Amino acid sequence: MPQPSDSSTRGDADPTAIDQASEKTATTTLSYTLDSGDRIVSVGGDWDGFARDNDGSEILARTVIGRRLDEFITGDATRMFVRTMLMSARTLKRSIRRPYRCDSPQFRRLMEMTIVPLAQEMLDVRHHQIRAEPLPYTITIAAVTSTAASGFVKRCSICNRIRAGKVWSEVDAAVIDGRLAAAAAAALRVIYGVCPDCLHSAGHRHP
Repeated sequence: MPQPSDSSTRGDADPTAIDQASEKTATTTLSYTLDSGDRIVSVGGDWDGFARDNDGSEILARTVIGRRLDEFITGDATRMFVRTMLMSARTLKRSIRRPYRCDSPQFRRLMEMTIVPLAQEMLDVRHHQIRAEPLPYTITIAAVTSTAASGFVKRCSICNRIRAGKVWSEVDAAVIDGRLAAAAAAALRVIYGVCPDCLHSAGHRHP
């Protein structure tokens, strides 16, 4: 589900930029349809209900329809990742599935995105929650838009791990290992990208 790219409470983007500010977890499949230019032409599932539950009045259906998906994705690397997946579905003319994380401050949420090619180069993109589990403590995320800023860590938009030092790991693992201070973990300033593992797996993902 698209979310504003400058959200101060987001967890990941998801390549699809699903809202991550919620203490609740999504229990239904959410979807949107893209035209050949990747503009959102319709949404499905309890879209507006989910948006309101997640303080996402700016991503209600009437607001997102007609806009390009790119507008709701944070980070150039993540945009390229998503574009590649959309292009693959169109080129291969078959559905593509991709697991990803869409965490809220209180929950780890494992999701699955399915991209289904339609007629006239349109795509149906669906997001379904597989499971959710509570985080050991609340983690508030603030996205940094420029690498000129200081005091940030890099976070993968797909798996939600962070790079602390030279290692990609869960936030709590970085705290336990001493690579990240607990105070910093509670209020993370991040810049979004895609980690090497997710980039590699994308090239070997089968429908």
